[in-house]
Order: sequence, then C-alpha cells, then structure tokens
Amino acid sequence: MQTATTFPIEPVIKRSSLYGSLATRFVAFLVDTTLLVFWYSLIFYSTSGQGQHLQTWENVMVNNTINTAAITFILKTLFVNAYFPVLHWLYYTLLEASPKQATIGKFTIGLKVTDLRGKRISFAQANLRYFSKIASIIPFFLGFLLMLTTRRSQMLHDYLARTVVVTGQQI
Repeated sequence: MQTATTFPIEPVIKRSSLYGSLATRFVAFLVDTTLLVFWYSLIFYSTSGQGQHLQTWENVMVNNTINTAAITFILKTLFVNAYFPVLHWLYYTLLEASPKQATIGKFTIGLKVTDLRGKRISFAQANLRYFSKIASIIPFFLGFLLMLTTRRSQMLHDYLARTVVVTGQQI
C-alpha cells in the first residue's frame, strides 16, 4: 500500500530587481525633464526682456497658428543660451551627489544612484556620470540600451562613472 506524502505549499515570492529597469529610469527621466522645463521656463520668462516670445505663444494658444519661423524662434530662445545647460547640469550633479542620492524623478520612482559598493557618489563622480552621458548618446543612443544586456542594468555612463542605479529594495 502506498501512502501519499504531502508537502506544504510555500508561497511564491517574486523577487523584484535590485537595479532600476529601463522603464523605471525612463519614467524618472520624464519627471525630471518636466520639472526642468517648468522651472527653466519660469526663470527664463521672468528674466527675459523680450516681448516677442509672448506674441509667439499668443499665436499658438489663441489663434492656433504657428509657422516654422515661430517654432525656430521658440527653440532658439529656450535652448540656445547658457541658462538651460547650466541648470540641467546643476540639477543632475547636485541632486545625485546629495544625501538623497537621486534626482526628484528618481526619488519619486524609488531609485537611487550609488557607487559600486552602494555608497553615495561624490560630486566629481556625479560630474563624470553627467558628462559621460554624451558617450551614451553618440552611437544612436546605444549606450542607454546597453543596460538590457548587463547584470547590474548599467548604462554606458554608469560603467564609465562606476555607478549603479538601485531600487528601494536595495536601499
């Protein structure tokens, strides 16, 4: 006679990734970009002495008409000056080197930028990480897609700066 042995069924616990995925990092990027453009627009429009940008937005919002000259003027006015790159650089380097170790977008999603040992990165390391993003962009953004093939989900600029982006479970 055979006896049936039953084993207790243990619950399946799905282990979440310890490193930030491409999707979560992209959402954090969208949050950061939205905040940067909002604050930059406030700073730029409040300090600008030009009235032409107000007329351009009036054409878009009220008259629903815009031409390529107006679009070119808006883009040149917003992004071809010293304010935006400096604000962008300070935002990323200061916040990633801060005690929170994350930009507002990363913090909202629950991500943190650390060195390879899980410690806070220095200001110099945050600068290296920021400027090495150029290397990630140059070959058709392939440096960003590198994270899909790496064990720690590191992008090219993370490799160069010796950093990782971890989730809240790791923190």
